[in-house]
Amino acid sequence: MRCFIAIDLPAEIRNELAEIQNKLPKDSKLIFVNPENIHLTIKFLGEIDDAKTSKVKEILKKFQFKQFKAKLSGIGVFPSTSFIRVIWVGIEPKENFVKIHSLIDKLTSLENIKIDLNWENHATLARVKFIKDKKAFQEQLKKIKINPIEFTVDNLKLKKSTLTPDGPVYEDILEIKMV
Repeated sequence: MRCFIAIDLPAEIRNELAEIQNKLPKDSKLIFVNPENIHLTIKFLGEIDDAKTSKVKEILKKFQFKQFKAKLSGIGVFPSTSFIRVIWVGIEPKENFVKIHSLIDKLTSLENIKIDLNWENHATLARVKFIKDKKAFQEQLKKIKINPIEFTVDNLKLKKSTLTPDGPVYEDILEIKMV
């Protein structure tokens, strides 16, 4: 099954991200992430079998991290400004998410699950299929103001992702509450 480890975002944050989606440039072809599905991916595991899924569950059950306050930060793109394929919003404090990611990366690498070398904490808003005017597009993105709403990060989830013609469907396999 196709799996990933993520932090779910509260409804208030997803609503704010939906508002930001409405401000994205209209003259390009964008495929928006359903606001109900917006999350912070900590580690994409890819296709893993039931045995490896069980191992990941065991690893996550040992996970201990204190809950903390976070907030939305700037808007960004992947992989670069010259080749935009994803539009995202960052979440701070980056250091806390990097610590969580590094710990999960270390623990899952023991099970021969690949390490994410270029991981960046972000919530994906849209995938880009076509940009009419790249320079104008980037200027429009710069004008979008991010409301730095604060929220509590208090969970970590193992999720299953099923790809469908209408977009991915996510199912929680395991939830770990942070203390």
